[in-house]
Amino acid sequence: MCMFRPRGCNPNLDCTIGVTVQVIGQNQMKVQMVAATIIPPVQQQYVAVAFSHDKAMLQLFPGKSNDRVFLNDDEHDTLFSDLAGEVVDTRLVCEFTQQIMPQIDNKNGLIWNLNTPFYVMAATGSAQPDEVNAHELNRDSHSFPITSEETFNPITFGNNFDHPNGFTPKINTNRIEKRPMRPTEAPKASASLVPLISFVLSLVMIF
Repeated sequence: MCMFRPRGCNPNLDCTIGVTVQVIGQNQMKVQMVAATIIPPVQQQYVAVAFSHDKAMLQLFPGKSNDRVFLNDDEHDTLFSDLAGEVVDTRLVCEFTQQIMPQIDNKNGLIWNLNTPFYVMAATGSAQPDEVNAHELNRDSHSFPITSEETFNPITFGNNFDHPNGFTPKINTNRIEKRPMRPTEAPKASASLVPLISFVLSLVMIF
C-alpha cells in the first residue's frame, strides 16, 4: 500500500510527502516514510504515520492532541525493530518494522491491534527535542497531510504468513515504563526506499 503527494509526483524526485506499508513476515509490517524539507527550513523536522478507524480523527487541528505511550526496553524491542532515519537529498527518510498484532500489553487500549481495516495518514512538521508540533494546517499546501480515501487491513497483504490470533503476555509489564529517547541508525541502504516505492506503486495508488 502506498500514497504520495502531490498527485502524479515522481516518488524518486519531487513528492513532498509519502508513505509505503508492506507486510514482510509473520506479524511484521514495514513502514517507510519520506518528506521534503519544510520551506522555510526548521531546526528539527518530523515525518509521522497515523492509523485510524475514523478518517476525520486523523486531522490534528488546534485543540486536539495525541496520547504518548512510554514503553520499557523489552516492550519497545518487541513491538518495533529496524528503526532508521536520515536526510537524503534534502528529504527526510524514516523506516521501521512494527508488529501488526502487538505482543505486549495494550496500555489500556492505547496500543492498537492493526489486524483491522483503518485509514492511514502521513504528516510532517516542525519538532522540538522531546515533542512534535502540529502539522501543516493549510489544505492547499503540498505539506498538508495525505490521507487514504479507503481503509485497508495489512493482514490482507500478508496472507502468505501465519499471524498470531492475539496477545499472550510474555514480559514483565511492571517495569518502569518511561524510557529515554534513543538515537536511530541511518538505513543500512537508504536507496532501498526507491525500489520499494517503485514496487509498491505498481500494486496500488491511493490519494
